Amino acid sequence: MIQLLRLAALAAIIAVGTFTLGWYAVPLAAAVFALLTRGARAPSEAAMAAFGAWLVLLLRMQRFPSFGTLLDQLGQIFPVPGFVVALLTLLLAAVLAATAARVTLGIIGIRETPTRP
Repeated sequence: MIQLLRLAALAAIIAVGTFTLGWYAVPLAAAVFALLTRGARAPSEAAMAAFGAWLVLLLRMQRFPSFGTLLDQLGQIFPVPGFVVALLTLLLAAVLAATAARVTLGIIGIRETPTRP
């Protein structure tokens, strides 16, 4: 339950950060998250949170007619349908977050968890 709340909080931070600062907020939030948690699961948790945050942002943007027009135009530029470009956007957020968290952990190290006898 605590992990779910932590992921939801990170996703909210990423969503608000992306909305206000742009995509730079994704690796920044993931790096800070990895710095604070120092756990081996930080990259995967950051990736899931970023994916969820950008999914919420895309669903919010879907309400506007210009979003459909944008997807149509992107579908004409790239040789794939527009919704595939949207999925690739979600994957980009996940990869940015996971990479930033993994690099941060590589620099600072992972905190060892005590083993039980």
